[in-house]
Amino acid sequence: MQLITLKTKWNMESKLAQHIIHQPLLRSSIGKDVGFSHGKIGYMYTIFAFWLIAFNLSAQTSHIFPLGRGNIQTMVVDSGNIRILYAMNAEDINDEKTYDDLQRLEIGTELSKYYSYYLFRNDSLIGDFRKKNPNARSSPYQPGEVGKKGYCWQIFIWSDYFKNFGKNEFTEYAFMPAGLNSMHSQYTEEIQKMDWNLHDDTLIICGYSCQKATCRFRGRDYVAWFAAEIPISNGPWKFGGLPGLILKVYDTEKYYEFECIKIESHPKKYPILMTDTKRYRSIERTKLNQLNKEIYADYFKFNPRLGPDGTPIKFIPIPYHPLELE
Repeated sequence: MQLITLKTKWNMESKLAQHIIHQPLLRSSIGKDVGFSHGKIGYMYTIFAFWLIAFNLSAQTSHIFPLGRGNIQTMVVDSGNIRILYAMNAEDINDEKTYDDLQRLEIGTELSKYYSYYLFRNDSLIGDFRKKNPNARSSPYQPGEVGKKGYCWQIFIWSDYFKNFGKNEFTEYAFMPAGLNSMHSQYTEEIQKMDWNLHDDTLIICGYSCQKATCRFRGRDYVAWFAAEIPISNGPWKFGGLPGLILKVYDTEKYYEFECIKIESHPKKYPILMTDTKRYRSIERTKLNQLNKEIYADYFKFNPRLGPDGTPIKFIPIPYHPLELE
């Protein structure tokens, strides 16, 4: 469910909250079956309803509303045999609820794709629900895990990233939040060469002996751990260029940390999918970063909201820490 407008009268808000509370919830988690509950109050809907009420009463928030991606059309652009799952900013690597996100790297013959597995999982569950319940008046708001920050729009998480090895190109498809429907953006640049320095330090990650490497890239200093046993020069996001797969990488200020939790080998090739790119406008990388910065500073400049008394709700700026400072 997506909140588009806020009611300005308390009784109307209460009715909306009651409606949300009594919607059924599709429950899921990685590796578990998905069940549909018709008679119980869904936990996430309850939390969302109370958040809605508190939001209207406080007249200020730092929540950036996500825009539902709907029935996403996809096309097959490659196929692969290996998938790598990375925990993003995990407080406890053994507890997925402490992650900011769970992300997946798919490596094909001609290209690789890096994206949020949580968002993909939720899109899939919502799509399955709609197919099984074509006459339903609403669909689950957030049926699967979304990470410790909850279901909100965040930079980096709401983008898909592709590396095209043949063309030596990197492309980001950035899906923007509610209120910026016409501003979904994409840019393409050359795959960046990172000037890595190798060190003798070693670390075991997912059973693989990894070697340490460091570099400075676009204003940040990074530490990476790569597995020479896996001769794939790739990793999360734009990271790559080492003589082995990067299983862990973080910036020295610890704003971002990606650590492998699982490597999947598929005997039968799986399809690598790309969503319909027609909705994305072309933009320069630096201009996309500036737009993200403005959203974090004052999201309601793009998507104004009114409180119960009809006055504008104040947006609390979110500290902006992009991966690229240059």
